[in-house]
Amino acid sequence: MKSNLKVAGAVEVDSMQLIFWFLIAASLLLGFNIISHLKGPIGDEGVHSFQVVLFVKGTYEIYQYVTMIPIYHALNALLVKVAVGSNLEYLEKLNYLRFANMLLAASAIPAFLALVRYFNPGQAYSRTLCFVFIPFLFPLFFLIYTDLLSLAFTLAMVERTLRGKYKWAGLLALLAVMVRQPNLVWVGYCGLLVLLREEEFVLSKEFVLSYFSKVWPFAIVVAMFAVFVVVNGGVAVGDAEQHPVSFNPSNFYFFLLVSFAVFLPYTLARWRDVAAMLKAKPWVMALLIALFFVYLNTYQHPHKYNTKELSFYRHNLFIYYSCDIYWLRVSSYFAMAWMALSYWAAARIDKKHFVPLMLLLPFTLLAVVPMPLIEQRYYFVSLCLFMAMHPPIANKVTALTLAYYLLVAVYILYHVSRTIFFL
Repeated sequence: MKSNLKVAGAVEVDSMQLIFWFLIAASLLLGFNIISHLKGPIGDEGVHSFQVVLFVKGTYEIYQYVTMIPIYHALNALLVKVAVGSNLEYLEKLNYLRFANMLLAASAIPAFLALVRYFNPGQAYSRTLCFVFIPFLFPLFFLIYTDLLSLAFTLAMVERTLRGKYKWAGLLALLAVMVRQPNLVWVGYCGLLVLLREEEFVLSKEFVLSYFSKVWPFAIVVAMFAVFVVVNGGVAVGDAEQHPVSFNPSNFYFFLLVSFAVFLPYTLARWRDVAAMLKAKPWVMALLIALFFVYLNTYQHPHKYNTKELSFYRHNLFIYYSCDIYWLRVSSYFAMAWMALSYWAAARIDKKHFVPLMLLLPFTLLAVVPMPLIEQRYYFVSLCLFMAMHPPIANKVTALTLAYYLLVAVYILYHVSRTIFFL
């Protein structure tokens, strides 16, 4: 009798997983069908598609406007070459390259699922559905962009690190950095995670050797990156004059604003925790007031790609509204502060995963503040890590989040496919 119950339970679980993956596949195919109406490249697709086509045609040189090591482009070109063979006239239709991108980008889904299973196994599938439909992430499954393949390698690296599979994590670290060089920050995050997970911290030869025996794959990646920077003369491969290393706190301000929008149902559901924390720690309110005046004097957007005139890229309008219109500038701070408080409340609640949650803040700063361009795509890793890590929430909040994401994602995807705007 017991064995029959076990079999019935297994069938039920397998059926739910089958439905989950069917929903994912159907959503991706439907999204691809919508974006297939897009005529010509949009955003940075022109740069990336040019590089992919060069590789497909057998020309192995790096296009001057490609800022990253073209590993993504080589993988995309390999898939396209298998599909079109010698019929290179098909390359005029970017949908072949977009479909190849979708296959590569879809690897981020099992990577995120594996990570959520580590932190919140009971909500793994519901959070993964939310991840797929993050409104400004969803369109990039179907556009020729490097971001989601980069995200897949980075999330998988963090998951393997947490599981203690350091050699695999090191290989994934190398791939993550080769797709997007700024992912080196998250290699450092993983290296520090390993250190802080040690049961006993004693500064001795034995401890150092034991630690290095675990993180040497990460050390090799860092060393290879240092050699690359010296040989290349900088971090960016091409268009380097527009991508210097800088100090831009405005990127972190906008990150908090974007995070508030992404996690809106979650942050509202945590209001009791935030209120209790403010009541118990009055110094937090004093700190927020002091930081408000710092924010008022440091929030700006001087980069040439962040001007109001480039309003086709809608994030520039949001930057303009929240930065240049005074009453919205003040209002935006409340949203940013609320997001920061919600994050801190989550870290205080989840004692089991306190360390990876708290490390997320300084490494997010390291990941976004050196970027001179304010761009929401730079926030993917931080947002997705928090989505995977934050403490369990009521199912109705997750359902509300998914509905919210679906509505906004469909709206954005439709308008992108008609070249009305791009995020």
